[in-house]
Amino acid sequence: MQRPYHESSEEGTTDTPLIFSEQRSLQHCNNNKNGTLVNTSKDEKLLKFLMEYYNMSEKERLKFGIKPSKFLKECSFNGKHCSQTHLTNTNNLRYGNCITFNKQLNGNQSLEISETGLGSGLILKVRLNFFSYLRTTHTIGAKVVIHDPRETPDIEEEGYIIGPGYATSISLKQTVYCRLPTPYKDRCLNYGVQTNTNKKSKNICIRHCIQEKNYKACNCIDQTLGVMSYLKHCNLTNEKDICCLNEILIRMSKYGPSCNCPLPCESVYYNEMVSKSLLVLRKAGSSRRDAKFNFFNNLVINIFYSSLDKHVYEQKPSHVVTQLLSYIGNEFGLWLGSSLVSLFEILEKVLLFLKSVQWRI
Repeated sequence: MQRPYHESSEEGTTDTPLIFSEQRSLQHCNNNKNGTLVNTSKDEKLLKFLMEYYNMSEKERLKFGIKPSKFLKECSFNGKHCSQTHLTNTNNLRYGNCITFNKQLNGNQSLEISETGLGSGLILKVRLNFFSYLRTTHTIGAKVVIHDPRETPDIEEEGYIIGPGYATSISLKQTVYCRLPTPYKDRCLNYGVQTNTNKKSKNICIRHCIQEKNYKACNCIDQTLGVMSYLKHCNLTNEKDICCLNEILIRMSKYGPSCNCPLPCESVYYNEMVSKSLLVLRKAGSSRRDAKFNFFNNLVINIFYSSLDKHVYEQKPSHVVTQLLSYIGNEFGLWLGSSLVSLFEILEKVLLFLKSVQWRI
């Protein structure tokens, strides 16, 4: 969840998202002086399970969740079967095991599209295996995030939840915004290049900022934010820990977090248009029960470009250094030329005056 805070600067005030952690949906403090812990979930077993899950390493969570190979039934790109070299597995605290297609790794070139329209691009056939879902899960479906191959996706804050039993089409039109770094107004950053390698995006930078303030004030971190997990975790059932985390978020939302997390120097947007239609999965001879099971256990996603045109909005300085030096040189040359002409005119008049004085004498 995000909530805007106002970040003041010399140029004015801008709205920036402040991330509210998942633990606030489980329990929080009442707004009184003592701070009483309120259990929102009302499920102690669920809370205990989540604490154990959050304390697992990423490797342990990958083993605990559904294997990506069982989740992804079929994958094709540009009419060809997806190569395993273009599929990478990651883990997310909220959504479990995830698959990233076409992520740019170690400077390798990412795949490029060659066709447009429905039926081209990336086609995924997904088997949800909902019978293996944990009891903490309240919905059936998949989360899809479209992002630049160079970026790490922010799964909690971005993307679409795709429901089961549908063929979902997502058409794309790419737009790129290029900003200027310091000393220009936006003071943008190339995340992962100019910053610590762990801060690969603006949202991750904000999460680090919140965790740093959490650890400084509470001597523990909010494990649901998913960063800096090497530090001591707060106890989600401990009133003192939860109220302390809650107080940090309230203070940051009111007065601003003072986080150095400016806009990225390049932002890529895909202007997604989503549509869907029902799947027909019933085979000859299959029962109504089997058809219903297949309906709720499968979905198809087709992600494609509706146009290969790319709109680029690029900030440019009003004056670059070379132009500025050129203007200064022109002004200096004009001023110097005028000064020399004036000087010679004065000298000429002085000489004429002296000559006239001498003539009279």
